[in-house]
Amino acid sequence: MKSKLTPLMQQYKKIKEQYSDSILFFQVGDFYETFYEDAKEISRLLNIALTTRDKDKKNAVPLAGVPIHAAESYIAKLLQLGRKVVVCDQVEDPSQAKGIVKRAVTDVITPGTTLTPSTLDENENNFILSLNREDDLTGFAVLDISTGEFIAGEEKLPNLENLLSGYRIKEILLPEDDDELEELVGNIDSGVIVEKFAPGFFDSMSTREVLLDHFGLKSLDRFELEDRLLASSAAGALLTYVKELRRNPLRHISSLRYIAGTEYLYMDSETMRNLEIFDPIRSDSPESALINHLDRTMTAGGARALRQWLAHPLRKRKKIIERLDGIDAFISNRTSISRLRGLLNRMPDIERIVSRVSAGKGGPRELLALANALEKLPEIVDSLSDLNARIIADAVEKLQVELYSLELIRKSIDPECPLSIKDGGVIKEGYDDKLDSLIFASREGKKWIASLQEKERKKTGITSLKVGYNKVFGYFIEVSKANEDKVPKHYICKQTLVSAQRYITAELKEKENAILSADSQRTELEKKIFADICQKVASESSKLQTVAKSIAYLDVISSLAEIALERKYCRPEIEESDAITISEGRHPVVELISGKSFIPNDLEMRPEDKQVLIITGPNMGGKSTYIRQAAIITIMAQAGSFVPASKASIGIVDRVFTRVGSSDNLAKGQSTFLTEMMETAKILNNCTSRSLVVMDEVGRGTSTLDGLSIAWAVTEFLLENERARCKTLFATHYHELTKMADIYPRASNLRVEVKEWGDSIIFLYKIKPGASDRSYGIHVAKLAGLPQSVIGRAKEILDRLESERNSDRELPVQRRVFQPYLFEEPDEIKERLEKIDVNALTPLDAINILNELVKIAKNKH
Repeated sequence: MKSKLTPLMQQYKKIKEQYSDSILFFQVGDFYETFYEDAKEISRLLNIALTTRDKDKKNAVPLAGVPIHAAESYIAKLLQLGRKVVVCDQVEDPSQAKGIVKRAVTDVITPGTTLTPSTLDENENNFILSLNREDDLTGFAVLDISTGEFIAGEEKLPNLENLLSGYRIKEILLPEDDDELEELVGNIDSGVIVEKFAPGFFDSMSTREVLLDHFGLKSLDRFELEDRLLASSAAGALLTYVKELRRNPLRHISSLRYIAGTEYLYMDSETMRNLEIFDPIRSDSPESALINHLDRTMTAGGARALRQWLAHPLRKRKKIIERLDGIDAFISNRTSISRLRGLLNRMPDIERIVSRVSAGKGGPRELLALANALEKLPEIVDSLSDLNARIIADAVEKLQVELYSLELIRKSIDPECPLSIKDGGVIKEGYDDKLDSLIFASREGKKWIASLQEKERKKTGITSLKVGYNKVFGYFIEVSKANEDKVPKHYICKQTLVSAQRYITAELKEKENAILSADSQRTELEKKIFADICQKVASESSKLQTVAKSIAYLDVISSLAEIALERKYCRPEIEESDAITISEGRHPVVELISGKSFIPNDLEMRPEDKQVLIITGPNMGGKSTYIRQAAIITIMAQAGSFVPASKASIGIVDRVFTRVGSSDNLAKGQSTFLTEMMETAKILNNCTSRSLVVMDEVGRGTSTLDGLSIAWAVTEFLLENERARCKTLFATHYHELTKMADIYPRASNLRVEVKEWGDSIIFLYKIKPGASDRSYGIHVAKLAGLPQSVIGRAKEILDRLESERNSDRELPVQRRVFQPYLFEEPDEIKERLEKIDVNALTPLDAINILNELVKIAKNKH
């Protein structure tokens, strides 16, 4: 027989049924409690105690709770782990409740829709993605609800992963039963929450109406989405989802931007990881990430903007040059850099404040922080008066927008207000007449009570008499038991203590009721007034976000200018050609963390004679650094940054691909070599004549002959395929590939220069024209500390192998001639036998040929 649920658990079960896929935080007093499977899960995930509500083991209900005052930190961790949290609060004063306390869901928090500061990284956007597909074309929409940034577009499915790789996606909406989109989502990040909806949720007509209604429009032409049904349906479905979840009109989502794939340089997630743009390959080396050395921004919005610039470098020459002009302007007027950055120091996060205020989540101190930021705008504008670059002038114009919010906040919010509105004391006196009268009534009542203690002491002669207050009993007069005989008859006994007695009087009770009533009314009225103020500020959310975006851009440009000055970066020339030329290029990270003087190197890439550069030389000689720095300099240039070189001319690149290092994906059953081949396949199938490809070894994960064959064929493909004649940097230890330069005029050899000194080598870190015929692997092994016996034996084996190889193996020098001896030794016996005419042989000829074949066989062994 099942035990009957208590009223509390019945209430819990009813609410939990509505949110079965979420962890329910259920308020019980000062704690958020979880029960059953939720309790087991958060006990495991948050490492908190798992208890039970019932000592009867048969009917025990698992229980785990967290204090309400510390709930934010626990919720933040759950979101990071990809969980959704539903907050159910008590919405009734327990002391006034008849029966079970009323509770209601007050918040549904998901990784992609959270607005709580502690659950967000201030330097990164927090995106939620929506996808809708028809055949090979996919509509997508990306929204950061915490900043209001809203983007939509359409792209062919094979290109979509590259386009989305620059966004840190936390949550995804998908149509049900779309296997291809599910596979794509799995490639983005296996840990992201995925919400699936029936196809009707993405209906193009209903989603269009959602967008039109939200933005107050009659057409989507303003966003370039009127005829892009897949993009608009993805955007409308996403907006529907977040508005229903937040239970708010979300007025801060005030614009929607259409993006085309041709706007940005594509980089897939492997490329960004291999180049360590945002995250180091080794988690214990955060200093290896480029962002950690380029981010000198002073504001959270600036940090987010810089990340977006690096994740999505531009392909439009005009826009790149505008950014470079902005940096140039700051460099030409250096005092403006320090002045602006001083003003931006401690600038609050305007975007996220506006979002929280618009969503009804903002606090009074956030409004004050917003006002402080807005007060700085005239000074910021003044600091930029001598700078003429267009991007700076546009930002200045947007900072001069007329705003009502500053005056409203200064007039209404008390500068000494508490963190929360819940206890009142937030609204300034003089702002609302009714509120002022309640404040006066409360203050006068408290003055009377403050004077009561002295008056009663004089009346009664009890010098130790005290007047106090607590939340349970209200105001009271406390008299020690030693003075009980002096207590007046009109005192009414309220509470007995060990050494004292507490009393009230009719007059005290009347004043208490008046004060509590005034305080209660004041608190409720302040909440309404504060909500009205927030709504008025929210009505300017579009203007405020424009201000925030302008400040972010100024922050990024000025910080990049400061870095360029400090590190002697040059302004790159941005060209529409297919050539890349870099003089004295440096790796922007290695030169800062290596601890020694960095040796710069030149680079020339041209489609007619230097399309594929084959780089050979020893390990640790600088090959990997050289090819990576070429890619990073290109990315920085197209992002609109100065670059680490003495001179650079960058022909605009559409994509950057990398195939470097060795890694596996055992969870998906992919070996190191399979992963390598999949990355190579992606490059060959997607690169164009305007792409830049960086390959650090291909084919090393299998046998030498297999690997060399693959590397040769890949290089040949890159040189011969009309569509895929992309600029390629190929670092390799297969010295046979250097023969490509003899076959193809568009291939060129580079080598790492070293100096031999006895049994040792000195790395010079210079890249020179020509091919290297040695890898010096044994020398590097010696540096690594392999036993001397192993080093000696390796030398012996190497000498023998090189001797055999040099005498027996030749590579073809003809173009596209596939001889059977390309990578195998010729079979002389087979060749001799094939030339024999058996019908014309005499017995003596047969004996002579047999002796000849025996000699050949003996010489081979």
